[in-house]
Amino acid sequence: MFEKLIVSCSMMTACFAYSAKEMSLEEKVGQILVVQFHGEEANEDAKALVQEMHVGGFIYYTWSNGLTSPAQVKALSAGLQKLTKGPRLFITTDQEGGIVTRLTQGFTVLPGNKALGMTRKPELAKESAIAIGEELQAVGINMNLSPVVDVNSNPRNPVIGIRSFGDSAAMVIAFGKKALEGYREAGTIACLKHFPGHGDVEVDSHLALPIVHKSKEELMRVELKPFAKLASQADMIMTAHLLMPALDPDNCSTLSKKTVDFLRKDLGFQGVIITDSLAMEGVLKKCGSVDEAAVQALNAGCDILMLGGRQLIGDSKFELTVSDIRRIHQRLVDAVKSGQISEERLDQAVEKVLELKNKYLVNPSRTGNAVKMAEHEALSKKIAALSVQIKKNQQMSFVGKKVVVIAPQLLKESVQQTSLAKMGQTLFFQGLNPTEAAVAAVIESANTADVIVFCSYNSWKNEAQAKLIQIFLESGKPVVLFAVRDPQDAALFPKAAAILTTFSPTVPSIQAACDRLSLSLGAEKPGHL
Repeated sequence: MFEKLIVSCSMMTACFAYSAKEMSLEEKVGQILVVQFHGEEANEDAKALVQEMHVGGFIYYTWSNGLTSPAQVKALSAGLQKLTKGPRLFITTDQEGGIVTRLTQGFTVLPGNKALGMTRKPELAKESAIAIGEELQAVGINMNLSPVVDVNSNPRNPVIGIRSFGDSAAMVIAFGKKALEGYREAGTIACLKHFPGHGDVEVDSHLALPIVHKSKEELMRVELKPFAKLASQADMIMTAHLLMPALDPDNCSTLSKKTVDFLRKDLGFQGVIITDSLAMEGVLKKCGSVDEAAVQALNAGCDILMLGGRQLIGDSKFELTVSDIRRIHQRLVDAVKSGQISEERLDQAVEKVLELKNKYLVNPSRTGNAVKMAEHEALSKKIAALSVQIKKNQQMSFVGKKVVVIAPQLLKESVQQTSLAKMGQTLFFQGLNPTEAAVAAVIESANTADVIVFCSYNSWKNEAQAKLIQIFLESGKPVVLFAVRDPQDAALFPKAAAILTTFSPTVPSIQAACDRLSLSLGAEKPGHL
């Protein structure tokens, strides 16, 4: 049975907070788990997770929960909360803006962190966080796994890139601080990630275990500095699955008591520590199983274990099922009973979780219709417009010219919502590294074009895509390059007639690039680059 403690609420009504004192072992273990399930509504799987395993929260993904409209998400959240007989559930997702945006259908899509950084206006990070937080609250999502405060000091970083505010600790701190303020104002739990800093790696932790070979002094100047400066202002920090020998030469950060103790004792963080998904290969390299990773992460000092997301290894899309979560839950219960995990350590984690829930979730979540509001849409356009850069601008006229727009298939939906779709023919190729047959087909289809507009998407690490761009450049036809993700693409093709960087492959950012170049698409008068 849960022990309910009456606390006063701002509305002068009685609400209930919770303590771990009277919880069963099974209930306490459940409270430290945030899980995923398949369903666009609260179904039998969700009921089992809440009422049998007593899970503390859920994480939403498009592939498992639909997220097809604000109404669907709001109903899903309300249905899940109705299942619990104990503390309200954490309901979370990754709504960073830019390339990591789970809620798009009917929601405001904001440019990501690098685009914000390029505005040089930290206050916009606060406004962006308020807008995101308000839209999440409107559909019953009370926690956002954001902001990213990794310093992207390595431009070849495969996992952070434009998810970071920038390549300097000072910029990341300035924008991260404002983002935290914005989420707090919106009443949404924020989460700094990914401690101790994922910015200087060349391996994706979804695929393997990255290693950062730097001294502690070097780490304090860059990777650790945002966490050191922002820890006192944060309610939650997420661990990264990487190895930092200067902090612990043997264990991945998520599984490292030395690293977690450093966050607690040296950096003074008193809030909740949540793991990145324990289904990622970076954390499983040593453990071998999610079950063992869960035991080690809890013993290391993590308070919430994330059991969500897909492990994207080759063609495998392994993800945890309800049966898997039931097994992991039992494994943790057994570990406490056997003494492998002390009940004191479990209680510490549970109290941290309940303290955060009592702070944010005792009162019902905010409701309203703050989704895709005019001011949010205007903010998105403002950020996009301020962040676009023109690297080269060779004036030319489009009058009477046949224009062909070429982009990867994953940009099709975005491109079709911008002025690019009105320029002329649009061609899309599968994948980021098109096959030789796909390259030949695109070249043949664009053969009669007078001007090529190419939306590159990390061609710096996709050789076939870069080759396709180069073929068009060597044809002698004018090429307009929209580098819509990592800005490294802009330096690869100096022969392009015009080069723009958007720092975000979203509709507002692509449209802002069109607007910036004054491409009067569909107009009778000349358009100039």
